[in-house]
Amino acid sequence: MSAATESGLAADLRNRTLAYRPDIDGLRALAVMLVVLNHAGLAWLPGGFVGVDVFCVISGFLITGLIAVQREEGRFSFASFYLRRAQRLLPALYAMMLVVLVAGWWLMIPSDYSALAESVLAAVGLAANVYFWLTSGGYFSPDAASLPLLHVWSLSLEEQFYLVWPAALMLLIRVKSARARLAVILIAAAASFALAQYGVAQGSTAPYFLLPQRAGEFLAGAILFFLSQGWRGQGRGAAAAGAGLAGLALVLASAALLDARSSFPGLTALAPCLGAALLIAAGGLAPNPVTHVLASLPVVAVGRISYSVYLWHWPLVSFLRYARVEFTPVVTAGVVGGALVLGWASWALFERGFRLRLARRERPALAAAGLTAALLIAAPVGIHLRDGLPGRFPYALLTQEELMAERARYWRELPAAKASFSEGEAARRTLIVGNSHAYDLAWALTENGYPGEVKLIGTTQLCANFGHDPVQPADAAFCDKRVKKVLESAELKAADIVLLHDHWPTDDLEGLAAMIGELRAVTDAPIVVFGPKMTLTDDVLAISKTAQGRRMVTARAINRFAAGYQDPAKPARDARLKTFFAERALPGVTYVSLLDLQCGEALACDILSPDGQYLYFDAYHFTLAGSRRVGARLKAAYPELFSAAPPG
Repeated sequence: MSAATESGLAADLRNRTLAYRPDIDGLRALAVMLVVLNHAGLAWLPGGFVGVDVFCVISGFLITGLIAVQREEGRFSFASFYLRRAQRLLPALYAMMLVVLVAGWWLMIPSDYSALAESVLAAVGLAANVYFWLTSGGYFSPDAASLPLLHVWSLSLEEQFYLVWPAALMLLIRVKSARARLAVILIAAAASFALAQYGVAQGSTAPYFLLPQRAGEFLAGAILFFLSQGWRGQGRGAAAAGAGLAGLALVLASAALLDARSSFPGLTALAPCLGAALLIAAGGLAPNPVTHVLASLPVVAVGRISYSVYLWHWPLVSFLRYARVEFTPVVTAGVVGGALVLGWASWALFERGFRLRLARRERPALAAAGLTAALLIAAPVGIHLRDGLPGRFPYALLTQEELMAERARYWRELPAAKASFSEGEAARRTLIVGNSHAYDLAWALTENGYPGEVKLIGTTQLCANFGHDPVQPADAAFCDKRVKKVLESAELKAADIVLLHDHWPTDDLEGLAAMIGELRAVTDAPIVVFGPKMTLTDDVLAISKTAQGRRMVTARAINRFAAGYQDPAKPARDARLKTFFAERALPGVTYVSLLDLQCGEALACDILSPDGQYLYFDAYHFTLAGSRRVGARLKAAYPELFSAAPPG
């Protein structure tokens, strides 16, 4: 590239990247409102989480342009770059986290409050995304609503990109060939999307949270920046209009058609990312209808406060859901309005006012910043070391460490989920089929001396009858794949005994009979069907907190109180299953009432053992103590299951 071309590029960079683009602020408004409306519960935007992907593309485009221009003009400084990013992001973030910590003191039970403290420390350390990847069970997990700082994962992701990309870009800019620079970025972006797709296909939650799998979205913005430098000139109105309409369609379609069950991010994220890139490109090409709307004053006004709106909307949603507030249309409207009001206040106080004081090095502002940073380290450390300040509640039995250990054990450490049957005939081979509740059964067996090898094949909560039937019609194709995985598995053909257990979400007894028939067509091994265990209508820790608030502070009293939270459908379903198996008398098939073993005839389905151990760690799944207790009762009632030979 000639010196004249480089000079022209620098001028174009200044004109196109550093000049204020109101349409990009409008695009920020679109992105943040997709996220807010999705989290506020609007059913027609189940994929509104793609707003984060739009933000990633915007960040990649703007940061790449900023660094490239400043480097071309000889005024880029790493220290200045990072200082400006800190002044831009941290004041509003730290203020929000302090308020959330104070609110958590009043609202959260000790284990959850300790987790909140951990998440604050992770956010201060720019590692919230890694923390939530390791502890949350996934962005769409049932526990997500109880994590008031879950949304900060995307800020840590962005901050990590800021740590890596400037140095990488400075090296790339030294490459004289523009095509070579672009090729390197394209390869890196493609590798990132491919890595994410691989992780999604493996069922990992890492692609949602981690930078290597998300970097391609930022790099899409960088690619757009370098491509856009050849777009100078007039007469591109038709191209701009087409790009704007196509980009808007891609973003909105992604928000409307994707949901928590979608394979995301991976290749699916290409649609919203391409949509965002087209919308940015449209504004750089020529005036067009979509850019005109994005650049309108009301939309731009929301875009300017979008960062603060994003910061404050999720704590509102999370604390309301934590308090079990039903999201009616009025509540949803209140959340959206509250997020906008709090976002504006945060923008005025911290993004604009306090940031300017920091930039001018005003001593009160610097002192306040230092004190806030110190508080956001010292207070969470103290909260965590004191197990979430259990003195606020007199009977807090499950510490944060214990709760995190239970979740990690349950989802990540089950040997049966990773096992394979060994070759040969020495050990009895037991196959367990079912959703997450089958994990309880696996732990109950293996913690009570169950003989032989145990393998679990998961079928997810979206499918009833062990993968055979969708709970919702929309999941039919997904469940077909799940049941096919079971029926075609080598483990089913090799199994000496097959155990079936899930949460029994439906009463489809004919579907159950069909599934047993399909299993029997593959294997003649004995089949044991385990009925439902008791599940609850609220989290056990929340039940315990409510009981304590009513001065019920012993294990016995809390268990009596918890009886009011039992799912009434489970005993009725268990009774129908008993009748079904008694009438059908299916050869080689045994039915075991897990509810009878767990609760007895009196339905005393305790959440606490007499010595004060929690038997559940949420509303559905057993702690190790709970699994051991049920497993011991199963062993006493059905000793043949634990014999060296399978029951006949």
